[in-house]
Amino acid sequence: MVAISSEFNDYVEPHWFRRTVERLLSSLPDGYCQGLASVVLTEVAVAAARKGARSARRNRSGIPLGRYRRAWSGQPAWVELVVDEIVKQIPKPLDRVQITRDIVVGRVLFHEIGHHLDATGRSVGRTGEPGAEAWEARLSRIHLRRRYGYLHPLSPVLAVLGGMARKLAQRKAGDGKSG
Repeated sequence: MVAISSEFNDYVEPHWFRRTVERLLSSLPDGYCQGLASVVLTEVAVAAARKGARSARRNRSGIPLGRYRRAWSGQPAWVELVVDEIVKQIPKPLDRVQITRDIVVGRVLFHEIGHHLDATGRSVGRTGEPGAEAWEARLSRIHLRRRYGYLHPLSPVLAVLGGMARKLAQRKAGDGKSG
């Protein structure tokens, strides 16, 4: 299993965040994280101070949510997740629901693991951002089938609810910018 560590200055991660990352990683097929040394949980202030990485996965405001660090100069590859910004992506009434946490955290984590799979030559076809996005979708489907396969008959209803949650989050983000 990939090691999970924390680097925070002032931020205190939610009690559920590390367990969510562990569950997401445990749902991946064997070998997908081979060569990935760790997942580092951090805050935006710490992440912004780092230099020397590819451009990060960003939210709509341009704030980084995660980063993949390739193996370089004898150092193993690792993924950085910007916890405070990822948590802001979860609509408030749904932040207590595990599947919502899995989807939001998984979107960033699986995207960065997609870059790892691309960098280690396991990606077939598309590379770069399109490849990472394709891996994100594929790994998310694997996780959701393994953990929530019993919800498959409800998928049309869940799709509608997910769309409503996204619109609510976008509306909330729009209100926050004007104030």
